Amino acid sequence: MDFRFLDKKEYQNILLYRMADNLPGDLPFYIRRYTLDRLTTQLHRHEYMQVNYIYRGSGKHFIQNYGFNIIKGDIFVIPPYVPHRISAGADDDIGIYEFEFEPDFINQSFSDIENTETFLDFAYIEPFLVSESHIKPRLNLTGRTQMEVEAILREALEEYQKKESGYVLLVKSLLLKLLVLVGRAFTRHLQDAEPQPLFGHQRNAILGAVQYISEHYQEELSTDEIAQKFMLSPSYFRYLFKSITARTFTEHVNMIRINKAIEMLKTTDMRVLDISCETGFNNVNHFNKVFRQQTGVTPRQYRKGCAS
Repeated sequence: MDFRFLDKKEYQNILLYRMADNLPGDLPFYIRRYTLDRLTTQLHRHEYMQVNYIYRGSGKHFIQNYGFNIIKGDIFVIPPYVPHRISAGADDDIGIYEFEFEPDFINQSFSDIENTETFLDFAYIEPFLVSESHIKPRLNLTGRTQMEVEAILREALEEYQKKESGYVLLVKSLLLKLLVLVGRAFTRHLQDAEPQPLFGHQRNAILGAVQYISEHYQEELSTDEIAQKFMLSPSYFRYLFKSITARTFTEHVNMIRINKAIEMLKTTDMRVLDISCETGFNNVNHFNKVFRQQTGVTPRQYRKGCAS
């Protein structure tokens, strides 16, 4: 995924860390465990992804100047270029596992693993919700999942520190396992949580997609491409699109195209084949099928009915 759209001009003066800044500087990942005692990290960004897990204490996490409380068991992911900082609680220190990695380190392997889209929703979408609400949906791991995640992080840190033969491959496998567990936990979190109101930027993204479809219905349109254009993961885009329009993406595209076809059948003497092509259907048989599904008649029958 291309994260350059997150590198906004207003963030240019905020400290930006690069993976090469983490000694020895020649690895696509970095792992550490550290504590903060009544301290606050400097507002900063990274060129890479960062997983943070709170293994002890409590504190506060700030994303784009919006803060929310964090406690033991909380896990969150910071995408590249997003400004954030962490502070310890006033009467408590906070212990953090920090697992940083370049997206390319796991992209190829992760693409075929279950829970991919759910994790991407959690990693790429969830952190931005705080920009429009002070209430941060957070993922708090408990029970067996918490123990499994802590065990993975301990083993990954040990492998990173010892750097024995094959440690890079082992760290990669541990990271993939971590991300799958987070994806599963986030799925359960969504299933158990109360429905949340849509945020303004989510609604605007879908309304923008609707407008884009109305202007480009003649072109080849895919969910993945439109979702990327409006900076949403495909699964989250499909969910939001149906929530707002009461139709799936495909249903909406077909509705727009058939409405345009109806208008052309009424006002022109163009052939059905040409109308099919003009409205974005590359196959006239598919056009006839969708037209009949929506109107109850074929295009020719519709035109004949209008003429009589």
